[in-house]
Amino acid sequence: MKLLVDIGNTRIKWCVEHSDQIEIVQTIAYKETDLDEALHVCWSKIAQPQILAISSVSSKHVIQKLLVFANEQWPDIVVVIAKSSAQMAGVKNAYHDAEKLGVDRWLALIALQYYYPGHGCVVDCGTAITIDCLDEAGQHLGGLISPGLALMRQSLFQQTEALGFDKQTYAVGLANQTEAAIYTGVLYAVAGLIEKAVTNLMLSPSIILTGGDAPLVASNLSLETKVDSDLVLKGLSLYCKEVVSV
Repeated sequence: MKLLVDIGNTRIKWCVEHSDQIEIVQTIAYKETDLDEALHVCWSKIAQPQILAISSVSSKHVIQKLLVFANEQWPDIVVVIAKSSAQMAGVKNAYHDAEKLGVDRWLALIALQYYYPGHGCVVDCGTAITIDCLDEAGQHLGGLISPGLALMRQSLFQQTEALGFDKQTYAVGLANQTEAAIYTGVLYAVAGLIEKAVTNLMLSPSIILTGGDAPLVASNLSLETKVDSDLVLKGLSLYCKEVVSV
């Protein structure tokens, strides 16, 4: 049994994997809670995993908290910290300094190659929007990075004194109030970026969206897409098969 953990910029996602089957994915917004307490509540009843696999784009401090809890809870556990590399599982990294590619992007590409083989594009709609493309041979062609929906909204509110940050959702379209106008404005900015990148730069027939905002973004694209919210965790599972056998 594996415990697969994806630490993003705002959330921790995890799931248990039995016999190559990923079970229900759970999430906590770790910056908005007491992480030690949350781990105790969420993980203390998990049966002994053989492997704890971690993908993280957050600080080492967060990883350390997870490792302390895991080693106390399951002393014999094997820990795997995923890292980007020049190539793995049929995927070749486009970055000259391979480890500089965000590990979440790398794992998503590995999963893209395995589950959606052929010329394809993966768009991660999280705190940041990342777009990466593979050709038919598994060669990473490069990618793009932009602020995500929430980050765009927060940035605008922070730089505009008359506005207060608003997490509310609104109908998409021309708006008659500022908060609603911002909501649609940033959503269309992201949609426009993706459509421009895919049609002009990547020319990809297969577009897979992942990340917390993937369903919302997908519903506002004029392109045919598929949402796979667990792509990074699936890539992490494949990564484990390459680096460890238990």
